[in-house]
Amino acid sequence: MFGGRQLVEGGTQTFNSSGTFSIPEGVSIVSVTGRGGTGNSGTAGGPSPGSPGTSNGGGGGAGAGSRICYGGSFAYNGTGGTGGSGGYGAPGGSNTQNGSPGTPGNPGGTGNTGTPGNPGTPSTAVGRTFPGGNQGNGGSAGTSGNGGPAGNGGNAATIYGTWGQTGSGGSGGTGGGFGVAANATDGNIEGGGGGAGVCNPGTPGAWPNPGPGPARSGGNPGGGRGGQLHYSYGNPGQGANVQRAGGGGGGGSQDGLGRRTHAGGGGGGGRGGTATSAAGGNPGGAGTTQSYSGVTVSPGTSSPVVVRSGGTVTISWDPQ
Repeated sequence: MFGGRQLVEGGTQTFNSSGTFSIPEGVSIVSVTGRGGTGNSGTAGGPSPGSPGTSNGGGGGAGAGSRICYGGSFAYNGTGGTGGSGGYGAPGGSNTQNGSPGTPGNPGGTGNTGTPGNPGTPSTAVGRTFPGGNQGNGGSAGTSGNGGPAGNGGNAATIYGTWGQTGSGGSGGTGGGFGVAANATDGNIEGGGGGAGVCNPGTPGAWPNPGPGPARSGGNPGGGRGGQLHYSYGNPGQGANVQRAGGGGGGGSQDGLGRRTHAGGGGGGGRGGTATSAAGGNPGGAGTTQSYSGVTVSPGTSSPVVVRSGGTVTISWDPQ
């Protein structure tokens, strides 16, 4: 008894889901602590679009021709082969006199960033509000692979009167074989380098060559075969038949005048890079806990308590 009135003992009631707080008789002041619902996670980012969402291989370089000096000026005698196209159409080199490089492959597209989630919904009790957590950010987008580098063109042979200078072959793009120039004994063998395959590199234009497989072969899968030197002209390199693979380099030419001077074959096109994966969305944050003391309530009545997902509410009172 206190002043002729029965003393009400202190107590606590915790709500982890919505319910009703039945206020004890004699209790008119309470304290309340709680937090709102957890914020929603953001959605995952989108992958790089396309099939399969990565870049294209580069085109092979063109083989070069032979140029002959006449009275201080040059005229071309024989032409190289054009370079093969990279996967999904990056053109090969087309200047078969100077040996132009191929065209680099295009990068693939970039996906979309994920959508942010929603903030958590507030919880409420005895006239007080408890804010929800922050929303989760959307995941980062999948990004494109880089386009495959082009193969470089071969270099022209130069002839001065009775002697000549052999041109060097063009270097390949990433994974593409290098082109070579023939010599006097095996002029019908060398040529443009093989285009890069998605997994394996293309072989160089020489035989014997240090890599596995026949000379000028494209890498597996999909790389284009390099073109063969064919005396006064070079055969074209073959195009790639898989998206990320590179085209073969064109074969170089022989001078055609019996001097056995050869122009270089073009390098094989390089492979395109792979796309990066999109990231998942970030989780939402938990609600921030807030406390209120000295909250006035009506003894013997009921008060609704709304608790959102991930939230909680605790109501306590001292003896009174």
